[in-house]
Amino acid sequence: MSPDKGKSKSGKTRADRNRTQQQPVTPCPSATTPNLVWTLRPATQGALKEWEAAKASEPDLIAAEEERLRNRPLDRSANPRRTGQLRGSLSHRVIGEKKLPQWQQEITGAGRVWYCPDKDERIVWVTKVSLSHPKATE
Repeated sequence: MSPDKGKSKSGKTRADRNRTQQQPVTPCPSATTPNLVWTLRPATQGALKEWEAAKASEPDLIAAEEERLRNRPLDRSANPRRTGQLRGSLSHRVIGEKKLPQWQQEITGAGRVWYCPDKDERIVWVTKVSLSHPKATE
């Protein structure tokens, strides 16, 4: 068999030509574009103190929650029963001059993080952090 069999004048086989015509696989934009990461901010001094206390008590748990809030605060796919918008009078909160939806993430059996995602500004306002069940939802 001739070594040139199946090759065109350019010296490439059909498989080589097809391979070069395929578009390269690009990673998800959120993995490479820093402006798609959300900014995490405390809504109040109380929320900041709660966050710091929880981080001191459960550093790995809070680090994982921080990563989730920065990269996918509105994603419920991992566990829809543990993440979602609060209901009733807790469903929204005014921060600055904006009325924002208030969400809850269950971080332990009783622990919760409440936050308000601002889609326009890509800011996640943390409103409450508790390693025990918040009394407001009892």
